[in-house]
Amino acid sequence: MSSMSPVCEGLISVDVSGNLQCSVVWSAISTPMTFDFAQIDPVVMGEAVAAGFILSYGLTALAWGGRFIIYSIMGKKL
Repeated sequence: MSSMSPVCEGLISVDVSGNLQCSVVWSAISTPMTFDFAQIDPVVMGEAVAAGFILSYGLTALAWGGRFIIYSIMGKKL
């Protein structure tokens, strides 16, 4: 499903009442519909959010653990 948007291929001007005027005839092009959040399945969205958290926190935990290992090898205290 798509909607129509007006297009002016000439010059656009504003008349005294504030309306837009085109120097040639207005034409219309088909534009895709805007994104609608109601189309998202809540289960799929929850899975995507959970996967993002698991990935980001997993990498953070890996980096944090790596820091502990490097500090213990170098003999530094935290």
